[in-house]
Amino acid sequence: MKINRLNLSPEIDERFNKLYVDSNLIFNTYNWLKNFSPNIKLYGIFDEGNNLIGNFFLYREERFGLNFYRNPPFTPMIGPFLKIDAKNHVAIMSKWREALTLIADFFDNLDYAVISVSLSREIVDTLPFIWKKFKVIPAYTYIIDLNESIDVIYKRMTPERRNDISKGIRDGLVVRKIEDMRIIKSLVLNTFSRQDKKINEYYLNKVLFNFANDENSFAFVTFKDNHPMACTFCICDKEACYYLLGGYDQNNKHHGAGPLSIWEAIKYSKSIGLKYFDFEGSIVPQIERYFRGFGGQLTPYYRINKARLPLEILLKFYKRELF
Repeated sequence: MKINRLNLSPEIDERFNKLYVDSNLIFNTYNWLKNFSPNIKLYGIFDEGNNLIGNFFLYREERFGLNFYRNPPFTPMIGPFLKIDAKNHVAIMSKWREALTLIADFFDNLDYAVISVSLSREIVDTLPFIWKKFKVIPAYTYIIDLNESIDVIYKRMTPERRNDISKGIRDGLVVRKIEDMRIIKSLVLNTFSRQDKKINEYYLNKVLFNFANDENSFAFVTFKDNHPMACTFCICDKEACYYLLGGYDQNNKHHGAGPLSIWEAIKYSKSIGLKYFDFEGSIVPQIERYFRGFGGQLTPYYRINKARLPLEILLKFYKRELF
């Protein structure tokens, strides 16, 4: 097994589509990754016969002459994806261990000042990274099983969240599926500005206006008297829906506006045959509590972090939870 750099191209996307078969894995596709070119670095995992059997990617930034590797903006995971034909549980674990050991060695040999990336939630074996002295941090998301009935999904929400939705309906709030991504952008930027948080508007435009289409994404907006109040923007592959962006109008607030747009997104995800609705998590307590109210299953995933000395010492003061 070996790792080789791949050129990001439509031809590579065709090879990936054959590799992924039905899953598609939206964050690993050319159409998603090309939004972050030229900073994106794409790598293939090859078997002994030089066959492409998996991939992962990194987003590289240079600051002050130093290289920083992380997830691309708006991208919750770097993979890796690995196609394994074995059926035996131990054989599958062994193949993953081989690949993850190779990736941990690869990361450690990069010319990084800092590397901080999230692995897909299917990966629970982080021992190869621990052995290489990476700091492995658990993070969490909430996932709704869309195989359940709508009634069951609704009843699993907290009473507070159900009350928000009911009150929104009683007060005349209306949710519409929209295609005008300018509304989404306006509400998202409004929310980030109000919270004094930064968002990369360049890549936001790439996602909303270059990437998004009817096949890979959808958006719902809550209106009152035709005034947009809150939005939910999701992207999806053939199996899962990912809550990517949300926002609301501070000057036209209603407790039910946000929950209503999310609830419609959940119902729509189920109606088009998706299996999971993934909130993509948050470590901010109030956001975590808000997502938890929708009744999804708490699901861990892992973040891999390492910095070169003496930068690591400095980061221990400013990012103690990560380094």
